[in-house]
Amino acid sequence: MSETLRAFRHNAVHVRQALAPAAPDTGRLQVDAGYLEDAGRFDRYKRLSIPVRRALNDSDRASFAAALAALQSAPATSEACRDAATAWQRLRQELDSTVVLGGTKVPRREILASWLDAAAFYDPLDRDRAYDHLIERWGKAAEAIGAELTEDAARAILGLDEAAAAALGEPVILPPPARTPPPPPDPKAPWWRRLI
Repeated sequence: MSETLRAFRHNAVHVRQALAPAAPDTGRLQVDAGYLEDAGRFDRYKRLSIPVRRALNDSDRASFAAALAALQSAPATSEACRDAATAWQRLRQELDSTVVLGGTKVPRREILASWLDAAAFYDPLDRDRAYDHLIERWGKAAEAIGAELTEDAARAILGLDEAAAAALGEPVILPPPARTPPPPPDPKAPWWRRLI
């Protein structure tokens, strides 16, 4: 149980960092294709989409479903765990519902998956252009739906993180992971290369 919860908690650290208030200069507004856009939105959603994708993937070590199951199998289930289970059920119902975009019914789960892929792998110089395909397929409404569902999932993740912290006896806000030190210089390399 503890390994599953620890993997989930380490992923939740990234969700918490991504939801932290942005620096004041990242909120610049610009006009893009006739829409008023926040220039830093992809940076924020890119940081948020990667840990949210991991939590929503049932086969990932940091899976929300696995962490919730581990907490619910504990002898005493806390109020925070029950609240997180309710939020998870509500999110799953929302993801199973459909919305009409482009004249067809589209499951919100499909929109969220496309949005998370587009945000996680967004690169303005990329030739794949996942974001452009998302907009071409469903329009700007898909971006708004995807962003809202991403934030709903992030709130559910943080709620379960609080329950996991209580179950493990850890503080709610974990310190960021320590940076890995650089490797030592290769002793076989020439002396002038080690200086560079």
